[in-house]
Amino acid sequence: MRDRATRVLYLATLGLVPWGALVPFPWLHENARWSDAVAFLAWASGLALERRLPRLRPVHAGLALYLAWAALSFVAASPRDPSGPAKLLGLGMLLALFVVTSDMAGRPGMPAGIGRTIAATSLLTALAALVGVVLSAFGTITPLVGTCGDLLPGPLSRAQAGFPHPNLLASYCVFAYGVVAREDAGLSRGFRRFVVAALALSVLLTTSRAILAFALAAAIRHATTPARRRFAWGLGISLVLAMIGLTLVNLTFQPLRPWELSLREGPSVRLQSATTSLETLAAHPLFGSGLGSSPGRRGSLAFDAHLTPLNVAASLGLPALAGLGFAGFCLWRARARPTELALWGMLAGLALDALGQDVEDFRHVWLALGLADAGRAEPKAGA
Repeated sequence: MRDRATRVLYLATLGLVPWGALVPFPWLHENARWSDAVAFLAWASGLALERRLPRLRPVHAGLALYLAWAALSFVAASPRDPSGPAKLLGLGMLLALFVVTSDMAGRPGMPAGIGRTIAATSLLTALAALVGVVLSAFGTITPLVGTCGDLLPGPLSRAQAGFPHPNLLASYCVFAYGVVAREDAGLSRGFRRFVVAALALSVLLTTSRAILAFALAAAIRHATTPARRRFAWGLGISLVLAMIGLTLVNLTFQPLRPWELSLREGPSVRLQSATTSLETLAAHPLFGSGLGSSPGRRGSLAFDAHLTPLNVAASLGLPALAGLGFAGFCLWRARARPTELALWGMLAGLALDALGQDVEDFRHVWLALGLADAGRAEPKAGA
């Protein structure tokens, strides 16, 4: 009964992930919620009653360094950002979500439960995205859409469904695709294809750069032959270069007419945020600008770097980036063989998306990392 309650609470947390902007739970910070805390407490109490603890591994050392250095960054900052304490608590909850996911996804029957939960909530999300865009086309603007453009707003309404921003919805679609495309997701082939089609429509309705990430995740998922693997490698390299180019060049286009490109005068806003974040990193390589701060600038306004590794290093310091990078390296080294294409295609897509926005605080990213940890190769007996 206790284990069943823990499973239900955890799956409920997964189901609520796409509805953060609409479900009135109080925030811990912008991307960690009290529903995560409830699921974590239920999970932790179950471990206490069973008198067991998760086995510590190198990945936990990397994450511990990341969290500890974030705290040191806040203490060392002058002035300290007022949002720092809440940000640190939220960061701790995101890491807790990783640990809980790693444990829960490894329990019998849970991969299918996770797959079905993500499939169901993703279909509702896709419906909300479509309804929002259709209503906006008829002049009715709802919270289900956001404006076109991230750093530079535009005239077009983009789908965001239950998220606070279209880019978050697009990133979530990459995550959800990786979950439902797994063979252990408990979905029939026809239903899986239907959910994937709904996710593809949703990400297209966001008209965001994460469309490229979704394409990469799909290419890797289907890289089951040497020719397909070569195609996935070529696509991945091309898309990385495209993401870098979109940051360096001030190129714009109309999402409904993407073939009509125009080059604006002056540096791109993303290049400004990246270069000023680099200046912050050069000035404060050890502790960055401080937890909760935005290391970049656009004129007199503080901006995030919109490049995840740079944003982590410039705001928290190089040791924090090293801890996060080491954790990712440990997950890759410990993966089960043969490599699960749906899972690691999803992670590759999220990594590509991280070149164009700051994903380190996205809840679904930490869920994805937890799933990767759950899919690790178990050591052989006696090893």
